[in-house]
Formats: sequence, C-alpha cells, structure tokens
Amino acid sequence: MALDQLHTTLQALMAAIDNGEGESIATHLRRLDELGQELGKEAPPMLRHYLEKRSYTKALDFLEGRDEAAAPNC
Repeated sequence: MALDQLHTTLQALMAAIDNGEGESIATHLRRLDELGQELGKEAPPMLRHYLEKRSYTKALDFLEGRDEAAAPNC
C-alpha cells in the first residue's frame, strides 16, 4: 500500500516538475519524506537509499523495474 502511494507521488512529482508547478512540487516532496519515514526498514535497501539521497527518478525507475543497480553492468 505504501509503495503504491510512493509510486503515485513520485509520478505526480515528475509531472509537476515538467509543468513547472512550484507549490505542487513542494507538496509532493513533503509527502515523499512522509512516505519514506512510513516505509522505514520495510522498504528495499536500494529504494531507501534513493529516497534518502532524493534520487527520485531512480526511485521511480526502481519501482517500475527499470533500476540499473539490479542488473549487471558489463
């Protein structure tokens, strides 16, 4: 459930950035901080890392199965 909310919020943040919606961006960032806290140690380690470092594009990629860290880099 929290991962679904996180995914939705990340998508909304990216849309707000694309549309230049400053107030909306701030709201989404606050919500992402809350969701990161709610997930705590239940979240996969790489996802926690991305959220802590505010690498939101990478977090979204992780949730959508496009995370480069999961695949070998040969």
